[in-house]
Amino acid sequence: MISTRLSVIDEIFLRTHRGYGIPIALQGIWRTTETVTRQELGRVHQELAVGQLGRRVGKPRIPGARLRWDISPESLPLEYGTDAVDDVIAWADTQADVPLDPQYGPGWRLTAAPLTHGGTVVSLVCSHALADARGLIDAAAQAFSGDTRPVPVPHPGSDARDAIAMILKVLVRSIAATARLWVSKKARAELRAFTTADTGGVAPHRARQMHAVIVDIDVAEWDSAAESVGGSANSLFVSIVAATMSELGSPAVTVDIPFRTGSGDANSIGMATVAVRGSDSPADIRIACKAAFGAPVGAPAGYPPEIVQLLPHRIAAKLTSTPGRGEVLCSNIGDIPSAVTTLGPHRSRGLATRAIHPNPSGAVSTIRMSTYISRMNGNYTLSLVCTDDALVGSSAELASAVQRALATRNLAGKPW
Repeated sequence: MISTRLSVIDEIFLRTHRGYGIPIALQGIWRTTETVTRQELGRVHQELAVGQLGRRVGKPRIPGARLRWDISPESLPLEYGTDAVDDVIAWADTQADVPLDPQYGPGWRLTAAPLTHGGTVVSLVCSHALADARGLIDAAAQAFSGDTRPVPVPHPGSDARDAIAMILKVLVRSIAATARLWVSKKARAELRAFTTADTGGVAPHRARQMHAVIVDIDVAEWDSAAESVGGSANSLFVSIVAATMSELGSPAVTVDIPFRTGSGDANSIGMATVAVRGSDSPADIRIACKAAFGAPVGAPAGYPPEIVQLLPHRIAAKLTSTPGRGEVLCSNIGDIPSAVTTLGPHRSRGLATRAIHPNPSGAVSTIRMSTYISRMNGNYTLSLVCTDDALVGSSAELASAVQRALATRNLAGKPW
């Protein structure tokens, strides 16, 4: 059951739709060798509208109360293109270039098009405020299988009661944290580090366009490569991304690694940040990640993270520009549910998960590249999206860097 009120993380992603940071849409790209009919996708569209994505942000009537989730079946219409698509990634890049808004307009969109050499490509995108990657995949799995049950969003309760509870919680914990500063050097150092923290030497950039790459790598080859050097599938993923950044001229980077919290929020994620170099081994990265997960990103010195939910957008955005502190995001989605591998009689021949940025021109971000990996049909699918023109000038340049990084581990990716 999804929480009835927005969390701190949910609101960070919501603020990107208000000009505070770069808007983020999560996307699943599904391909089949057979033609999927409009009628079959129409059924999926109807299922999505009454499932986990059929929500929108509602404003409380009482100052201090948190934003809430309301049921909303409103959606953008299913769009099924008539022109055959040759470049799947270029087509997918544009599928979120609509006014996605989880508060004032539909927060998700389903589109499809025929492929030049036969088959169909399907895109499902949603605002990151509406769901995290696992939430989007779960919604798709239910809709594809026809097993969607209307998700009842329980009544959020009294706004006055929520406001009082929030103010008391923030006040009590803030007083305790302030008192702790008098006796704890560690707490003072933690607060000082937070208030003076920069972006690891990386200046925020203005996103102008996206450069994207998607490749498939055989599961057995990937797992064998990880095991041979004492790493895990996940630490190999981080090392490949770090090596890619090194190939592009950034030998040392800070990496945000999200993990599931099971909180019940729309974005049930925590964030760990680790510093890595392109030359680091997967074994070393595995150790560094384990330490980072033990000290995830959060409010400093015992102060309650909910304090930002009582502040104006402008101030809250300065304190929480992103959920993490890194310049690169590495998100391991894991195994794709079997329900997503088929749509009626049609079996998928590939699925990619990633984050893209609707109309990014001019938005400011410290995240230079976001990367996602998922596992399905005997392949790991690696997706990379870069918005920093100073780092990458074209998708071809990014693709070449990825292949060189994979080659350092005796791997090769099959491009989409």
